[in-house]
Amino acid sequence: MIVMTDPSPASDTPIRILIVEDESLAAMALEEVLGMLGFAVVGIEDNADDAVAAAERLRPDIVMMDIRLLGPRDGIEAAVAIRKRTGIRCIFTSAFGDPETRHRAAECDPFGFVRKPYFPAELQRALGQATETLRGRV
Repeated sequence: MIVMTDPSPASDTPIRILIVEDESLAAMALEEVLGMLGFAVVGIEDNADDAVAAAERLRPDIVMMDIRLLGPRDGIEAAVAIRKRTGIRCIFTSAFGDPETRHRAAECDPFGFVRKPYFPAELQRALGQATETLRGRV
């Protein structure tokens, strides 16, 4: 049994997360895990253009960004646009962690990378670090 704890104190407002994932089952599973960890999922998108529009509209605290998305643009392009337009940073979730991909992704100053398939503890660690940064504790 995996025990998950909320990385943020109960007195704080939940961190709001936008999920960008082209596989609907993976997005639903991630939404469930994030809810169990105490985060508020504000939306789910499956392509770069809709992700950028949703980030501008919803103003999440963090974007969980898959690198491979539906359509001509990938998650790195979406993350760069979101960062430039809103200042919002992401955590990349992807099976693709090669050096070239990570180098491209570094341009948008992500909170981190979580390899797929991810383990809840790894996801929790990355989100805990992002939460600490957002709340000015780092």
